[in-house]
Amino acid sequence: MQMRRSTSLATLTLLCGFLTVATYEARQPRPEIAEVREIAQNLYVLLNDPDSRNMQTGGNTAVFVTATGVVLVDTKLAGYGPDILDLVRSVTDKPVTTIINTHTHFDHSGSNTEFPDTVDFVAHENTLAQMSRSTCEPVTNCDAFKGENAKYLPKTTYSDRMSLFSGQDQIDLYYFGRGHTDGDTWVVFRAARTVHTGDMFQRKGLPFIDVANGNGSAVEFGSTLMKAIAGIQNVDTVIPGHHTQPLTWDDLVSFSGFFNDIVGKAQQGSAAGRSVEQVAEAYTKPSQYSDFQAPLAGVRTLVQNIYNEQ
Repeated sequence: MQMRRSTSLATLTLLCGFLTVATYEARQPRPEIAEVREIAQNLYVLLNDPDSRNMQTGGNTAVFVTATGVVLVDTKLAGYGPDILDLVRSVTDKPVTTIINTHTHFDHSGSNTEFPDTVDFVAHENTLAQMSRSTCEPVTNCDAFKGENAKYLPKTTYSDRMSLFSGQDQIDLYYFGRGHTDGDTWVVFRAARTVHTGDMFQRKGLPFIDVANGNGSAVEFGSTLMKAIAGIQNVDTVIPGHHTQPLTWDDLVSFSGFFNDIVGKAQQGSAAGRSVEQVAEAYTKPSQYSDFQAPLAGVRTLVQNIYNEQ
């Protein structure tokens, strides 16, 4: 019964948080996409402004110029489709032909419906299932794909791994298991030695894990990170879900260590009969993770999610 009350409270808190953000957003000028940053030849990222506010423009969008057209990874919040297209035109006159969604959330698929329906939308099969839900909970964004907009649902899906294009244009898509949601895609631009992690690596800090709506898992998040690090080869640069700068492969490895350290301490605390509050307040961040943010409230939420899965 305690677990059900905790989960319900977490869902209510999450909903209130998004409603607060939405109210705040309505009163404020819309933030602009900060810049187009070149990552490698033909690969760019549309970054958030580090001085912007709260939800900013949504997740970081990758722009990959291939021989036949432009591939986007994620489309930010609703309303940013024209902005994205304008920025794409600043680097190429080729059309957008493919959009890969790393997961279902509204800040990563929000502008899908603002592109031509001739675009090939690509996602993991579980993300398609989330987008196709008949009942939409906060953040899942499935209301955007109802009725005539069902034509914007992914038509190309995969289960474990899939490659798009070939040669210098090859993109490898990987699914390593549940984490942020149950359909998180890792997008590897092979020639650029770059991976877009979506929200499996959001920023240098504790991640939001959508347990309530996206079937994410705090415990499996850690093991999924380790599988990705073992399974992806020859990558130097990381495009994180929301961080305001590109990061490195070593940053991703450090994030996995940082996150799994908390998971281990929470599991030890649970086995010893300690409360969530006791474990959270006793947590001390190891010195090697000093540049990762771990506020007490975030640690408490993560530990609670881990306890709920025991």
